[in-house]
Amino acid sequence: MAPWGLGKSGALRRYRKAMDAYRRTLEPWQHEADALRAHLAMAQQFQGVTAADEPSVPLQLQGRERVFDVIEHAALVEPRRLPDHWVGGYSGFSFRVARGVRYHVGATKGRRVQGEEVPTAVDTGTATITDRRVVFQGGRRSREWGFAKLLGYHHDAQQPVTLFQVSNREKVSGLLYDRQLAEEVQFRLALALAHGRGEVDQFAHHLEDQITAHEAERPVPPELPPQARSALPDRRPG
Repeated sequence: MAPWGLGKSGALRRYRKAMDAYRRTLEPWQHEADALRAHLAMAQQFQGVTAADEPSVPLQLQGRERVFDVIEHAALVEPRRLPDHWVGGYSGFSFRVARGVRYHVGATKGRRVQGEEVPTAVDTGTATITDRRVVFQGGRRSREWGFAKLLGYHHDAQQPVTLFQVSNREKVSGLLYDRQLAEEVQFRLALALAHGRGEVDQFAHHLEDQITAHEAERPVPPELPPQARSALPDRRPG
């Protein structure tokens, strides 16, 4: 019996199935490879724009400040506390026996827990990322996160939200933006920070390392079994 089973036709079917799986794996790999190379090219060439380069920048820039991204229809996200809730016990239930009288059943001790704080959109507007800060300008509020006071930032894994922790503000806050823009917004923020900190070369080297690691994970196409070769259509010119 042929090692792939069912002779030539079976080997060919198995090969075609393996090729379909390979193409499905290759497509997202190629998308990521293209994105990494595009990001490397931008890191090596793009240095932001000034107000003179782009007069429509919505932010009043300071000195030689350069803009790396403008995000339309962004939302300002601030922490909001959820309602308190009861845990560790059973609060029981009651039903009315007569007007103004209630009968209580089955209550046990528990404790009230203060509701946790969750990021909540509180205003919409435009966000500008520069090599010095991120600024939100909304209909009701404005907010600035200066890189000089930035303690850290976090991209949410479940939704397109970036939160900033700065030394001059106790609570974290941040931006919500279109999910389709998430990859580009997050990259441009990293590039702007690299420029602000004078770490552009290190940032580019990091991208080069990512490309090398990604290339090592390139999907390998399946090998055509010898017994299937004669089953392939003859495409030589007749």
